[in-house]
Amino acid sequence: MDFDEASAGRRNYGLAVFLWLIATGGIAFAQSNPCHSSQPISILGSQTVAQAPIVFDPNQNVCWLANANLAADAAMQATLGVSGINPNGSMDFASAQKWVAALNAFGKGAGYLGHNNWQLPVTAMVDKTCADTGTFGGSFGPQCTTSALGNLFTEGLGLVFPGSVAPIFSVAVGPMHNLKESYYWTVQNNGGTSGTSNGGQEVFSFSAGIQAGVTINDNYFYVLPMVAGAIGTAPVCPAGAGVVAYTSGPAAGNAVYDCKTGYTWAANANLAATNNFGIAGSVTTSPPGRAITVPKISGGAMLFDTATQWIQAMNAGQYLGSSAWEMPADSKVLQALSTDLNLTVGDSRLMWTGSLEPFENLQPFFYWACERDQLGTSESPCIGYAPPDGSSQLQWSFNLDSGFQPTSAVIQKFFVMVYYPVTGVSGPVISFAGNAEGESGIIAPNTWVELKGANLSNTQRMWGQPGDFGPNNTMLPTSLDGVSVTVNGKAAYVYYVSGTQVNILTPPDALPTLPAANVNITVTNNGQAGPAFAVQAQPLSASLFVFDGTHTVAQHFPSYTDVGPATLFPGLTTPAQPGETILVYANGFGPTSTPVVSGSLSQSGSLATLPDVRIGGLEAAVGSANLIGPGLFQFNVTIPLNAPNGDLKIVATYNGLTTQSNAVVTVQQ
Repeated sequence: MDFDEASAGRRNYGLAVFLWLIATGGIAFAQSNPCHSSQPISILGSQTVAQAPIVFDPNQNVCWLANANLAADAAMQATLGVSGINPNGSMDFASAQKWVAALNAFGKGAGYLGHNNWQLPVTAMVDKTCADTGTFGGSFGPQCTTSALGNLFTEGLGLVFPGSVAPIFSVAVGPMHNLKESYYWTVQNNGGTSGTSNGGQEVFSFSAGIQAGVTINDNYFYVLPMVAGAIGTAPVCPAGAGVVAYTSGPAAGNAVYDCKTGYTWAANANLAATNNFGIAGSVTTSPPGRAITVPKISGGAMLFDTATQWIQAMNAGQYLGSSAWEMPADSKVLQALSTDLNLTVGDSRLMWTGSLEPFENLQPFFYWACERDQLGTSESPCIGYAPPDGSSQLQWSFNLDSGFQPTSAVIQKFFVMVYYPVTGVSGPVISFAGNAEGESGIIAPNTWVELKGANLSNTQRMWGQPGDFGPNNTMLPTSLDGVSVTVNGKAAYVYYVSGTQVNILTPPDALPTLPAANVNITVTNNGQAGPAFAVQAQPLSASLFVFDGTHTVAQHFPSYTDVGPATLFPGLTTPAQPGETILVYANGFGPTSTPVVSGSLSQSGSLATLPDVRIGGLEAAVGSANLIGPGLFQFNVTIPLNAPNGDLKIVATYNGLTTQSNAVVTVQQ
C-alpha cells in the first residue's frame, strides 16, 4: 500500500502510514452470452470470433483471457502498476498473484473487461489422470486432464504429449539460430524428493534466465551441444567480443565460438529438430504411474536419456569433424553463454507473438497454476500451494511446450494466463496476501498485511469512526462495516476495507515461529465467509513504509516534518541532509523487548539488536530501533556524511532479511 493514498491530509509520525490502491478504468456491462460479458467472445471448438478478448471453455465452464501473455504489454504493466514482471511477460509466483489482483481491482473494482473475479488456473493435488505421483502424494507428469491448464491443453486445444502450442517458434540471437524458449538439459543432477534416478536434473532457460531442477523420466527439453575448446583453429575474436561464428575450417557456418569461455557451440540451438543422427522411432517413458509411448525426438525436444544417446551418436558421426561434443556440465555453463550472447532475464526476443486460435501469445514454456480444493472444479478458487520440497515452497505449473504438469519453486519466472468462472462467486475471494509495504508474499506476526481480491467488502473506508476503537478508544477493531479477517484461525485487526482490498494487522500470536509454514487467511463479509487462502508465514517480513511506492516514510527530527523531494508533497516535504538524523518507519521486524499487547493501540519495546541500514550503499548509523505503535517500528538513522545528492536507495537488514529493494530516501546537501 502507498502512503499518500491513505490520507491527503497532514501525517503524524505514529499511525498515518497506511493506504489503499484504487485502479481506474472503464466498466463493461454483462450481456447474454456464456461469459456474461459485453465483449465479443470465442468458444473453444467453434469458429474463432475476430478480436474476441475472451474465450469460453465449455469443457470447464470458465472464460479465459484470449491474450495468454497480456503481462508482456508494457502499457498494461504501467496501468496496473505491478512490478517484478520481465519484458517477455514472465514473473515469479508472488508477482503472478499481484497481477491477478490488479486485474480484479481495475476500474475502481469493476475489473478488467468488466470482470473482477479473474484467477489463476487451478490444480487438484491428486489427479488420477496424471502419469506420476510425487513423494508427498501430489500428481504430476503428462496426460493430466483434471487441472485447468491440463484440460485446456488436451481437451480444449487438442494437443497430445509431448506436443507444443508453438512447435516452430525459435529465434536467432547473434550468430546462433533456433534458440528455444523452454529448458535445455545439462549433466548436473542435484537430487531432490524424487531422488537422482528421476529428480533434480539441472536445466536452464535462456528465456527465464534461471536454472531449475526437473524429473527425467518424462520431461521433454532441448539439447545444445558444445565442445570444451575450439574445433580446428578458433575464430578471431575482436576486442570485447562475446560469441562469434566460425567462418573457416570444418565448423564454418555451423558452429560458434564463445571468446570469453573458449567453448564451441552448435550454431543451430535446436539441431536435433533437423538432424537426429539416427536416433529415431519411439520410446516408452517409465514413470511409476503409467508407461507412455512417445517419439524419441519431438520438435527437437527429448527425454534426458535420449539426449545422452543423441550426443553419443553425434560424436560417432564426427559432426563437424569432432568427437568431443558433450552436454553442458551444468546450468552455469549455459548461463555464461546467455550472458555472452547479451541476453537479459526475460528477454523479449524469446517471446512468441503468434496465434493458436482462439488464443494469442500462448508461450511454449511454463505457466503458473495454484492448488484448489480436492473436491472442487476448475471454477474453484486458489486455496494453497503444492507440497513443498524440503524447505522450498513449491507451486503447481504447466508446460505448454510439451503438456507436462509439475510443481515448481515459486521463484521461477513463468507466464500467466487467467480466467474467471462462469458461475459467479458472491462471497469474498482473496487472490493475493502479503506484506503491505514491500508486497512480498510472506507475512509475519504483528505485521501490516494487504489482502487483494473480489467481494471483500460492501463499503470503502479506514478505521477512525466513533466506536471503532472500543468504548475507551484503546483497542484495535477486529471488524469494520461487517468485514472481519482471521489469520490461522485468530482474529486480525482491520484497518481498511474496500471491495478489492482489505488491510489488516496480524495478531502477534497467530503465526508459527520457526520453521516457516503456510497458514490460512479467511475474510468474512457481513456473515459470508470466503474460502481460506494459504500464504507463507515466518517470524519476520521486513519492509519500510513508503509514501508513493518508493519514497520512504521518514521525518526530520525533532520537527517531525516529512522527508522527501520538495515535489512529493509541496510545502510539506524537504530532503534530508548528510549528517542529519532522521526517523524511518518500518514494518514486520518481529519480537521486541516488551511483548506486543495484542489489540492495543499502545505498544512499546526495542529490537534485540539494531538493524544494519545502508543509504546509497553507505553504512548509516542507527541510534535506536523501537516499536512505537501497532505494527509500527521507528528507526533513528543518521545520513552518512559522504552521501551524495538525490534519491538514494535505503535498505535495512535484520536477522538475515532485507527490506524491499526499491525504497529511497531523498538527500540534498
